[in-house]
Amino acid sequence: MMNKNNFTISNEDIDKIKKYIEPTNGTTSNLRDTNDINIILKKYEDDLREHSNEVRNLKKKIKTRDDRIEELEYDLNDANETIDELEDKVSSLQETLSYFKGLWRKFIEFLQNKFFSTNKYDNFINDLYDEDILDDNEIDIIQNNKNNDKSDDFER
Repeated sequence: MMNKNNFTISNEDIDKIKKYIEPTNGTTSNLRDTNDINIILKKYEDDLREHSNEVRNLKKKIKTRDDRIEELEYDLNDANETIDELEDKVSSLQETLSYFKGLWRKFIEFLQNKFFSTNKYDNFINDLYDEDILDDNEIDIIQNNKNNDKSDDFER
């Protein structure tokens, strides 16, 4: 049956149409693959750009931290130099203190020998006490009434 909507196609024409469709399917498939590759490349470019920005930011942070470390090393060197100077001063002060300790002990021994060997210096000792030059503790030291516990007399 034939009507105006039905046409007859020969086998040759069918083969020609099939031959035309096969490369078209391949081309369409290739276009789809190419489109997928373009999407993947776009995503890769976006990721690469994002990572480049991250790398740039991290490099800035590293530079900032390196600068801070350099500054802290400089401060540490200054602090070490100051500590060395202070240690030298402490050593010098310890030598001076040792000298004055020895001098003070000699002075105390002298006072003990002079003042308490006779009563003739009692008024002088009382005057030193009244003028706040000597206090009770110092008089005890001079009189040797304090316990001989070898504690540092300068740490009162």
